[in-house]
Amino acid sequence: MSFPSEVNLALLNLGGGEIILILILLFVVAVAAAGFLGLIYLIIRAASRPTATPPSLPQATVIQDQQRRDGEQVKLLAIFHFVFAGLALVGMGFLGLHYVVMHTVFSNPEMWKSHQDAMPPRELLDAFVWFYLFMGVLLLIGLALNVLSGVFLWQKRNRIFSLVIGGLNCLQIPFGTVLGIFTILVLSRDSVRQLYSQDAGKTA
Repeated sequence: MSFPSEVNLALLNLGGGEIILILILLFVVAVAAAGFLGLIYLIIRAASRPTATPPSLPQATVIQDQQRRDGEQVKLLAIFHFVFAGLALVGMGFLGLHYVVMHTVFSNPEMWKSHQDAMPPRELLDAFVWFYLFMGVLLLIGLALNVLSGVFLWQKRNRIFSLVIGGLNCLQIPFGTVLGIFTILVLSRDSVRQLYSQDAGKTA
């Protein structure tokens, strides 16, 4: 099925307010992506630091140093999850704006007068509504789960929950994949397990 040429013309004739909203959303997405990549870089640097310590240091100092590094990386992961949840919120805004534009285009009867054999605009829009709802629900669930995982990471509890969310994030290419991989790598270390156990003992 081919769309009428008037659809493209209508998209080009958007109002000034709609164009400004689109530009603002694109700017927010670009800033969020740049910040997310910056955090990825920080985690890569933190994860690639040499863990070897001079043998002359006491064992307690070595353990404390490792715990400090683990704590910093877990906090970075928590910040990452909050940023990723913010990206999901931006995605929901963009999805809503896209629906408004599509609704404006397909609700204009003047566009369809010369296309009697085309699908009625209302039916086509109704078919798209289910797609918008499905994607909106997915983004909302991902937002809530990543915020919850970020809170758990910051508090160093419910490690298994964060591991599961990390695995689910791997399905969201590319940012979610990077975040999920680093979440699994960091939380799977024995020293991080011990860090979670110690914090659980303190709060018990």
